[in-house]
Amino acid sequence: MVAVLGEPGTRGALVKLLQDAGAEVIVTAVPDQLREADGMVVTGGASSLEAYEDLKAKDAERVIGRRVAGGRPVLVAGAALSCLFDSVTVEHPQMGQVQVQCMGEWPGESVELSTRDLVPGVSALRSSSDSVLLKDLEGEAHFKSEHGVFEWAFDQSIEYIAPPAVTWTVTEPAYIAAVENGPLTAVQFCPVGSGELGAEFMRRWVASLTVTGRLFSGDSATAAGGN
Repeated sequence: MVAVLGEPGTRGALVKLLQDAGAEVIVTAVPDQLREADGMVVTGGASSLEAYEDLKAKDAERVIGRRVAGGRPVLVAGAALSCLFDSVTVEHPQMGQVQVQCMGEWPGESVELSTRDLVPGVSALRSSSDSVLLKDLEGEAHFKSEHGVFEWAFDQSIEYIAPPAVTWTVTEPAYIAAVENGPLTAVQFCPVGSGELGAEFMRRWVASLTVTGRLFSGDSATAAGGN
């Protein structure tokens, strides 16, 4: 069972993509259901700050932290990827640059793409050789977020920690397209809008989940689809 963070009746395209990938899906903001699901999915649109405000409003920041600490899979997609880093910096018309502290799962700062003369759009992916979910995927991914992380500041030399697999855009300059870090996977692109690339990525992620039976579609009226 995969729990998508949101209000019942929303996230229809994402629900269908997950179902096509073989998952049973509920859309819920109930913390207990988000914690007990085999996989949790969080998405964001164009604004990283709006995505972070939504996370906090639904108490999802704490749920994500508990799941990751317990080795329970979490997929974060779109603008919500930036929320996992130390901070997001935005340009305010009166205040100039404003830095907002975020979750700090990984070190680094997300900035507006426009500060690097880039705009949201499509890009091929340069995947890490250690990637499980994105290696050898062909085609272009669709990016909607107005922010990006241009430097990977994680210390990859720590012996007792397996280094995350980082995938980059094929842009100039390049920015982070995805991070695979144990139970926590984050992609900057929109899986729903990325055609066969997005569909195959989702099939791989769903296939990686361990079915525990801790949450069933019958447990909640928020179950989506004919599961």
